[in-house]
Amino acid sequence: MSTHPGDPVISAISYQDRVSREALEQFLHVRGEGDEWDFKRSLGDLADASARVNLAKDVLAFCNLPTGGTLVIGVADDYTRMGLDAHERMDTTAIRAAIEKYIDGDFTVLAAEHQLLPDEGVSKRFGIVYLRRRSSQPVLAALDGHVPNQKKPLFRSGDILIRRGAASIRANSGDVRRLLTSSVVHEEKVRSVNELWRIVVEQRRLVSGVEFLYDILADSEYPEVPTRPELSSARSKISLGEYASMVDDLQLRVSLLRPHLPTELYQQYRLFAVFLGRVQMKAIRQRDAGIFVSWTDLDDGSPDRALHQVASQLLSRNELDDFWTGQVSDIGTLRPIRPAIDATEHGLLSIIDRVLSGLA
Repeated sequence: MSTHPGDPVISAISYQDRVSREALEQFLHVRGEGDEWDFKRSLGDLADASARVNLAKDVLAFCNLPTGGTLVIGVADDYTRMGLDAHERMDTTAIRAAIEKYIDGDFTVLAAEHQLLPDEGVSKRFGIVYLRRRSSQPVLAALDGHVPNQKKPLFRSGDILIRRGAASIRANSGDVRRLLTSSVVHEEKVRSVNELWRIVVEQRRLVSGVEFLYDILADSEYPEVPTRPELSSARSKISLGEYASMVDDLQLRVSLLRPHLPTELYQQYRLFAVFLGRVQMKAIRQRDAGIFVSWTDLDDGSPDRALHQVASQLLSRNELDDFWTGQVSDIGTLRPIRPAIDATEHGLLSIIDRVLSGLA
C-alpha cells in the first residue's frame, strides 16, 4: 500500500490481479514486446551483479510508466514458451532485495509463478513480475549500474530511465519534462479527489442527528417527535440559514477542485450532495414547524417526488424501492435514512476508488 501522504491508495487485490494466472495467460498470447511488458528467458542468478544490474535497468524504466510494467519470465527471444528452469523461483522479497539499492524512490514489486499447459501439451512453470512506483515523482537510479568486465555502466547514478518500445533507455530532456509535468498534474488530481472525499465526510456529519431520528422512528411516532424530550437533543440545532452557509462553504471548496475532477465523479458527487441537502433542509423545516414526517414525504405527508428522482440516479431500482417503502412492524413502518445514505455514499466511494486506481 502507498505510504506517502496524498498518494493514491491501491488495494492489494488490484496488485494481485497484475500477477494473476489470467494476466500471465494474456501476455503469453502476445508476440512482441512493448512499453509496458517484456519477456525474459530467466531473471538469472540474482546473487550475480550482472543479473541484478540488468534487472534494475528494466525496473527503473518500468517504474517511470504511469501504470508500471510487467516482466514475463520463461519465454525465449523468439517467443518460444520455455518455462522456468527447475531451480528458478519467483520470490518477491528476493527480487526486491536484489535491486532496491539501485532505485532512488519507493516502488512496489510483486512476483508470482503459475503452472500452465502450453500448446505443446507439457505442463511448465512461468513467472510474472509486476513493478510500479508508489509516488507520482519519477524514479531515479541511486547508484551506477556496473556490470563486471564492461567499461561503461548500464546506467549512472541520477539517471531517469524510460521504456521506448522493447528497450529501457536513458530519458532525454523532453522525456524528463514530460515526466515532471505529468507528476505535477497527477499530484493535483490525486489531491483534489482526496479533498473531495474529505468534503463528503463533512457533509455526512452535518446530517448525523437527522440520521438518528429517522433510524429509530416508525410512522406512528413521527407526530410525537416535537414533544418527546428524550429526542429533542438529537435534532439539529442549526438554522436553515446556518446550514445553507455551511453547505455554500463546502460547495466553494468543490468548485475550486472542479477542473481536476473527472466529469463522472463530479456529477455523482453533485447528486449525493443534493440528496443529503434536501433531507437535511426538510428536517430543519419540520423541526421549526413542530412536525416530523418520514424522509420519503414532504412536510404535508405527500410523497417527495423530487427526492425520489434524485435518489433514483444514485441507487438501483430495487434498493430504492426497499428504502422508500420501508420495513413494516407492529408499531408502524420504519424508514431509516442511514442505509439509503450509506448506499449512495458507497456508490460515490466506488467511483473515487476507480479514479484513484486509474490515476495510479
